[in-house]
Amino acid sequence: MKTTLAALLATLLAMAAPCRTVAQDRVQESSTGKSFPTQVTVAYEGKNYSLSLTGTAVRKKMVFKVYGIAHYAEDPQAGSEENVLAAMLTDGKAKQITMEFVRDVDVEKIQGAYRDGFKENLSEADAKALAPLVEQFLGYFKKEVKENDRFVLQWLPGGVVIAQTQGTTHPPVKSVAFAKALWSIWLGEDSIVDREDLVGRIVK
Repeated sequence: MKTTLAALLATLLAMAAPCRTVAQDRVQESSTGKSFPTQVTVAYEGKNYSLSLTGTAVRKKMVFKVYGIAHYAEDPQAGSEENVLAAMLTDGKAKQITMEFVRDVDVEKIQGAYRDGFKENLSEADAKALAPLVEQFLGYFKKEVKENDRFVLQWLPGGVVIAQTQGTTHPPVKSVAFAKALWSIWLGEDSIVDREDLVGRIVK
């Protein structure tokens, strides 16, 4: 009987352990309550990239919360805020942005927000040169966003940008300049969120 009881207790403890691990391996964005894993893996063309969470933030429009956002990077190096932000806008290591929406958003507003973001972060000449890629990217947003929908953007080495929207993975957009402009929407000087929060876990 004692042996059976001991075996039962051991089984219950083994079953409980993974639950504790999962809880410890997620971080909650405080404003929206959205929960994000601390590690993600990205697979592309036979290669796997292991990315670590660098921080979370909230996107607000006026006083309204729109989405919680998490940023990830491959082998992120701790450093000053200036150096860390510069690294996040540099090609060479894989990066990911995950957005979890907390409200419904019209397609026109989603596309308009991205258009404004590219306009803010591209010179006139670059905007003209990258216009076909911007239009390709905007074409991926065709449905109204619903609460709890997820967008995932990945920047892989060589300026490969992969967008996943509402469960659909779209063809990659390939351009380092495009990738940097896209990432600058959240991590550039004119960021639409508190960009410091997106790298807060690795800033010394």
